[in-house]
Amino acid sequence: MGKVEDDTGDASFQTYVLNASSSDRDILAKLGQGHESSLVDVWCLLRQQPNGNSGALQTNSTPNIFFVRDVAGELGVVDAIWGGAGWEIGASPVGDKPRWSSGTRVFSR
Repeated sequence: MGKVEDDTGDASFQTYVLNASSSDRDILAKLGQGHESSLVDVWCLLRQQPNGNSGALQTNSTPNIFFVRDVAGELGVVDAIWGGAGWEIGASPVGDKPRWSSGTRVFSR
């Protein structure tokens, strides 16, 4: 997948923890405007916690999610989960995953 980043990754985030399972669309409706992140933002947060140490990302095997646009302008969701030996990172189109579990941490700008 092609992706061009022109951001420095110096974003400050709002974080939310889901108190009930929610779909991507449910989450986006609650976030409103300003919900998008960049891959640079995700990478910068991962670099701050390379060994699963404490920080902004949760490391309890519960997802951390970000909404990111691809090179075609389509909105997708990137998830990062600490797996004990390292970060597991996935990406999917919005609406592809049925629901995110309670406890999922959502990052938005």
